[in-house]
Amino acid sequence: MSPRRLLARAAALALLAAAVACADSVVRQVGPVNDPELVNVTDSLYFIASDLENVNDQFTWSWENTGTRAEVLHRAFIHHGYGILTIDDAVGTRVDSTLLEWELDASSREGVPGTWTVTLILASARGRAEFTLLGRP
Repeated sequence: MSPRRLLARAAALALLAAAVACADSVVRQVGPVNDPELVNVTDSLYFIASDLENVNDQFTWSWENTGTRAEVLHRAFIHHGYGILTIDDAVGTRVDSTLLEWELDASSREGVPGTWTVTLILASARGRAEFTLLGRP
C-alpha cells in the first residue's frame, strides 16, 4: 500500500474517531423523554426529571411559601455535570443556593413569607434531577 493511501486511511480513521467522540456532546434540554414532573402547591414544590443526557437548561418557578424557611430535600443523582438550585424569598433575598445532591436534607435561611422564586440550572447534567421544597415556620 502506498504511503499516500496509508495516510488517507489514517486520516479517515482519525475523522471517524473524532465524530464518534463528538456524538456524545450534543447539548439537550429537558424534554418528554426525561418524564419531567412538577407539583407546585402552597408550601410544597416537587420536581423530577430522569434520564438526563448532557442537559443544559434552566427553570424558574414562583412558589407560595407561608413559612419563613424552606426544608430542601435533595434526591438527585447527577453523575456528570451539575444542577444548581437557588431560592429567593418574597422580597428577593437569596435564602438558599446549593448543588443538587443525593440524600441531602437541609434548611434554607430565614426569609419573608409570600411568593418565593425557585431557580434550577442544569449544566451538562447526566442522571436525575429531583428535589422537594417544604415550607416551614
